[in-house]
Amino acid sequence: MAKAYQGRVRTCAQPIELVHEPASNRAVVCLHGYMGYPGELALPAEVLFQAGFDVFVPRYPGHGTNQHDFMRTRREDWIQEAERILTRTQAQYQSVSLIGHSMGGAIAIILAHQYSLNKVVLYAPALIIHGLSLPMISLLSLFFRKKKIAWEPDSRFRFFDTRDSDDDAYLGSEYWSWLFPRQLRQFELIRREAISLLPETQSDILVFTGGLDTTVDSSVGTMVVELGSGQNNWIHLEKATHLIPYDIDDTTRNEAMNHTIQWLLT
Repeated sequence: MAKAYQGRVRTCAQPIELVHEPASNRAVVCLHGYMGYPGELALPAEVLFQAGFDVFVPRYPGHGTNQHDFMRTRREDWIQEAERILTRTQAQYQSVSLIGHSMGGAIAIILAHQYSLNKVVLYAPALIIHGLSLPMISLLSLFFRKKKIAWEPDSRFRFFDTRDSDDDAYLGSEYWSWLFPRQLRQFELIRREAISLLPETQSDILVFTGGLDTTVDSSVGTMVVELGSGQNNWIHLEKATHLIPYDIDDTTRNEAMNHTIQWLLT
């Protein structure tokens, strides 16, 4: 496991912990995506807290600092940090649920299977990815560790974490403007593991997909409902992009938050 990192953690990437006084008996652990950060889940964290849950959003190693840290991490680092927070939370609360966005959704399935959680919510889980091929990624990794790609900020998205004023610009320049083949391979291994465990996962899973999602194919909803062993449900949001926790359309985003609360409270 990678241990030493050189970069300062951006304020928006610091873990989120929202705890009532006195503490609730119910908690939710929220897992962000590949090259993401805890601030992306600030809205569901606040909505869950207002609904009576204590909320914990960990940061994976190598995320929210800089690309040099990121390139030193592997899937074990990411999964183990999520697992550490989950097991700590399980020791303190009567009921613990998981929420996962994108790659965080795949990690959520892995942990839900291992720890037999009752309730899980997945926002655009990274189980079926457009254009992701392990042979292609492995080939690219032979030639370069990173490659510059086109990326521009999109002002239509509203960021609900205000701890850093320039988080989008900084993290975009460090992460989203680059392709990292070796880390993508780690992502692909997580995806495959989650799919293999889904038929044995007993958790009740609510999965969201978006009609405007260009990253995750909407057929992932059918996959979760048909392969998962729990009482699962799929909600497709026609106006949703891949970034459901802080999406462009207010109505769609609020609908996702409302369904999330209802699912976890029942």
